[in-house]
Amino acid sequence: MYIGLRAHDYGKLPVEELFKRISEDGFHAIQLAIPKAIEGINSLDEVDEKLLQEIKGAMEKYDIAIPVFGCYVELGHRDPIERQKHVDRFLKGMEIAKSIGARCIGSETTHFPLDGKEEERKEAFEGLVDSVKQIVKKGEEIGLDVAIEPVAKHTLNTPELANKLYERVPSERLKFILDLVNLLTEENIHKQDEILDKCFTLWGDKIWALHMKGIKVNEEGKLEQATFEENEANFKKVIDWVKVNMPETTVLREEIEPAHAKADYAYMKALIEG
Repeated sequence: MYIGLRAHDYGKLPVEELFKRISEDGFHAIQLAIPKAIEGINSLDEVDEKLLQEIKGAMEKYDIAIPVFGCYVELGHRDPIERQKHVDRFLKGMEIAKSIGARCIGSETTHFPLDGKEEERKEAFEGLVDSVKQIVKKGEEIGLDVAIEPVAKHTLNTPELANKLYERVPSERLKFILDLVNLLTEENIHKQDEILDKCFTLWGDKIWALHMKGIKVNEEGKLEQATFEENEANFKKVIDWVKVNMPETTVLREEIEPAHAKADYAYMKALIEG
């Protein structure tokens, strides 16, 4: 397994400084969302050949791979015109990801309330299917995997619905990002083993990357961000399964505090080697 992090948790920095700091903290794999991580760039439309060459040079200089190129769009937007704008942005991101040698391009879907109407979710899901068909077709054409992340508060909200998406778009180019914390709510946090078993059984062989961040239940019974030391998510179960069944997977630290990066790397390394 490989250990990495989400680059924009270091803030927006010049390419050289960003890659140098990440490397010095011990990480050699990143999830890169250019408009969120690179100083002076606010959209993919501003990415030019000079910047791409600068990124590729920094990747080589600091021995940093990009297992996931982050492209934050709303693939399940319920307005078809708006959704297509997001799809087009993602398709542009795929060309950029391919050009810098990223191994995959990833996204979530679209925010959807936990208590949202089921008919509206079905409508959003059908839009998501159409979006994924378009981007997977492009992935097949250019040789790039697409990874979708299920999130409890998004259109694609359960392991079962993620599996249904794959059934509707059965391409080897379609993968999943497993973020246990993003699948948890106040109501299901005590069912983590059940949720993970469903993920492993239904699409474990399609896991491309893992996200790791801490979470805990506070005194009011609400979920809140936590350090790894306080964390209540069952990372051990995730890592133990993936390192046996999908050993080439990259685990990416999210919400890192750069000042604690080296300690977080040591924690993740010990978890994988334990």
